[in-house]
Amino acid sequence: MLALTLIYEGDSMPFSIARILGLVVLICLYSTSGNATEPPPVQADDLLRESIAGVEGKEIIISRVSIPPHTELPWHWHPGEEFLYVIEGSVTLKRRGEPDLPVGAGDAQNIAVRVIHTGSAGEQGAELVIFRVHAAGEPERYLVD
Repeated sequence: MLALTLIYEGDSMPFSIARILGLVVLICLYSTSGNATEPPPVQADDLLRESIAGVEGKEIIISRVSIPPHTELPWHWHPGEEFLYVIEGSVTLKRRGEPDLPVGAGDAQNIAVRVIHTGSAGEQGAELVIFRVHAAGEPERYLVD
């Protein structure tokens, strides 16, 4: 490696361009490796999970979900019908093959069983209550590409 040395007048310590570039690379790596503020994760808390009396193989799941600002959920589907109510903030509901649907505070929507969808939170994030009629014994969601 060719190292150029710069000597400033009156300064007895030489600076090589290679050293300066190395220092810049280290600063860049340090600033992007875990020290950047990561957005808080999506938080989902089950409020109720109960089997439905008289309905074999089905259960109810009611959850409160907090989505940080500008966060998009992964594409997925559920083995049961899903209903959502936005407490505060906003979310854009995206369903494959359909136009995006903005949903704001006070709005409710439903998502049919096995519909591939995602949601992305707006400027202020979103607080939701999600109510699912779920196929008992199956995962709550299946991720897709």
